This record gives sequence, C-alpha cells and structure tokens, in this order.
Amino acid sequence: MRGYMKHKISIKLGLLFLISMILIELLLFAILYTTVSTHRINEVMEELLTRGAGHRDVLENYFDESTLAHVALMESEAVTEVIITDGDGNILSESFNEEGYPDIFYEAIDGKIEEEERVIEDEWRTEPYVATVSPIIVENEQIGNVFMFSPSEVIRSIIGHLTRQFVLVMAVLILVTILIVVALSKFITRPLIRMKEVTENLSTGKVEEYLDEHPNDELGVLASSINRLSEDLERIKKERHDFLSAIAHELRTPLTYVKGYADVAAKKKTSSEDKDHYLNIIKEEATHLTDMVQQLFQLAKMDENTFAIEPEHVDVSLVLEEVKNHLHPVLEEKKTHLLIDVPSNTKVYADPMRLKQVIHNIVENALRYGGEETTIKMTAETKKQHVIIRISDDGPGAPEDSLPYLFERLYRVDKARSREIGGTGLGLSIVREIVELHGGVVKAFNDEGLTISITWPKEDNDEKNSISR
Repeated sequence: MRGYMKHKISIKLGLLFLISMILIELLLFAILYTTVSTHRINEVMEELLTRGAGHRDVLENYFDESTLAHVALMESEAVTEVIITDGDGNILSESFNEEGYPDIFYEAIDGKIEEEERVIEDEWRTEPYVATVSPIIVENEQIGNVFMFSPSEVIRSIIGHLTRQFVLVMAVLILVTILIVVALSKFITRPLIRMKEVTENLSTGKVEEYLDEHPNDELGVLASSINRLSEDLERIKKERHDFLSAIAHELRTPLTYVKGYADVAAKKKTSSEDKDHYLNIIKEEATHLTDMVQQLFQLAKMDENTFAIEPEHVDVSLVLEEVKNHLHPVLEEKKTHLLIDVPSNTKVYADPMRLKQVIHNIVENALRYGGEETTIKMTAETKKQHVIIRISDDGPGAPEDSLPYLFERLYRVDKARSREIGGTGLGLSIVREIVELHGGVVKAFNDEGLTISITWPKEDNDEKNSISR
C-alpha cells in the first residue's frame, strides 16, 4: 500500500507542482529581498551623506567655535555621531561620548581626503559603524572635514526586521501554495482516477460504465476514447456471446444427427440398406461440419489480420464465367438460369481467387434461398473510381428487417428451414470481410427478388502490391 501511495499520480503531480512553485517563490523572494534590503541600506547611507552635507554647508559659512560646538551638540542627541577636523586632520569638535574613535576615522585622516563627499565605510555586517566624509571648502581651499558615523546596529536591526517579515510571508505563502497545489492536484487527477477505475472494470468485463466527456481538453478527448472503447467492448462481448450461442446451436444439430444415426446404424438388427442410408446422412453432416470449420477458420484469420490477398487487375466477366461453369451441375439440377450481362474487359483491382470466392458465395446463397426454376442475373456498371457488381434473383427476397443482418455471422433469415436449406450461415460474412479487405462496400436490398450490390475499386487506392488486414 505504501509503494502504491508513492506512485499515485496525484502525489507525483502534487510534488512536482509544489517543488516548482516553491523554487519559483524562493527565487522571486530572494530577488525581492536583495532589492529591498539594498534599497534600505542605500537609504541609510544617503541619509548619512545628506546629514553630513548639511553640517558642511553651515560650517562653510560659519566656521567658528560656537558653530562647531552646536553641530556636536546636535549629533550628541541623535543616533548618529560627528567628528569635525581641520585640514590637517586635527579634531576640532566631536559628539562621541566614549573613549576612542572608530578605526575608519584614523584610516581616513592618515590618507588623502578627496575634495568630494563620499562613503568611507559601508561594511555594516562586521564593522561597528558606517561612515561618510564631507570636505569643508572655503574659497577653493579645504579647511576641514565633517565625518559622520551611524552605528551598524541600526542597519542590522532594519535588515533583521525585514528578514523576519520576509520569512513570515514566505512561510504563509508556502502554506497557501501547499493547500492550492493539493486542491489542484486532486481536481486534475480526479478524472484520471475515475478513468483508471473504469479501465480496470473494463479489464474485468464490466463494460457498462461511462465517463463524463464535458471538458473540451485532452482529458475530455481521453474520456471520449475510453467511452468508445467501452462501447466497442460491450458490442464485441454481445457479438461473442451471440456468436458462441449460434455456433453451439449450429454444431449441436449435426452432431446430434451424427450420434443418433451412428447409434442406429450400429444396431445389429439394422438392415444393410438402412445402414447405407444412415451412413450417407452421417457423411452429409460431417461434410457440413467440415465446411463450417473451414469457413470459421477463414474468418478467424481475417480477425487476426493474417488473411493476405494479392490483388491485381482482373477482368470481371471472366471471373463470372468461371463461377457459372463451376456451378453448372447445380444450376442444371435446380433448373436455374444464370445470366451474365457484363461488358468484356471490365476490370477491378482484386485478388482473383478471392473475387471468385465472393461471387461463388453470393450465387450459392441465391441458389439456396431463391428456390428452383429461378433466374439469377449478374451485371456490372463501371464508374470513375470503381465498378458496381450486382447479383440479383427473382426469388422471394428477404424481409426488410433482415437486410441489415444478412452479412452477420451465422445469421439465417428462416431459422426453421435451416436444416432443409443447408448452408453454414457464414458465406455472406466471408463476402463482406473480403470485399472490405479490398476497400469495397457490399449491401443487400430487395428488388424483384434479392439483390446484392458490390462496389469494388478499379485501382489500388493504397498503392500496395499485397494487402494484409
């Protein structure tokens, strides 16, 4: 369970969003903190320079003992301190109430002091004071200097207060970010979790569940795809159930005949003539089962995408003549006329053997359900991109409600007469599979009797020499 929690997509997304947001916030806060703290430090330094410049301006006009004492008195009451020197660096007045002066003062007077105000110490982290100097210039002669000092503790206090505020705001913001990310990750992953549940149910055979397709985004498209998959699985499940039921029915009847007649034929009192009769019936049923198995095998190959065809340009009229010649004995027996009205050199792009199988299955179906002394007519109409082959009979046709299902596997229009008429119920299913494999369309409708129309391509639309589904 713990391993599952580590791999939940909501946790992964939440951590990804949270880490990304915190990194961005830390970067922005670092930039903002640096900018604000630098600005506040600059404000303190500018204020110190301005204060020193003010004293300098007064002393440039009144450079006497009373003014010097007044300036020192003013600074003694303030946070800042002042030292006023003459041009040689001798102290004339100061506001320090402690012994000794900052080291930076001695370093400054030991060196050459330029004739412009400037910051001489800005290292507030380690030094006790930050300092500025403002030269006193009268008639282009530097007669003294005003040194201003501000305790570094003032700046450290400002920066410390600023740091605490930023840390507090950052903590609150991270907490809010965590709450938002948790809410967003749940909101985003809720449909994914629902999709996971539905797909798990699909894998166990529960195909009745559907997802909300309202969002017009990738999740909505994914939900729509899963719903279509669910519908397809439900349809396939139903088709499989119906197909297995039909197969069971189709196999049970001939097997019952085989077993029953075999038991009767095995009895000693059964005459030789009756035995021969029963054995012929068993042979017919075995042939019926063999045909069904072969056709089921063909359909299975089509379903598994291993049913290969090798199309070429085929003359339809020649294929129809071959089918007619092959079925001639049956046509004679049923007194059925097979008419071909197809111009010579009417060509389609098809596997010759499969095209012949399609025509053969359709004509066999017409012979089986059209009755005796009927007429079957085969025609072909050439269009720009395809040829329409029609095979029609003048039999009773099929009920209108049965037409959509004629090409379904094991479908029979008249189930009560299935034993009498024969057939496996798979011939037209194979027709549809082969036609669609060639890129064509097959449909059935009633005219004078039943007409089956095949729309077959004239050329190779996919530009392939061999097609496999």
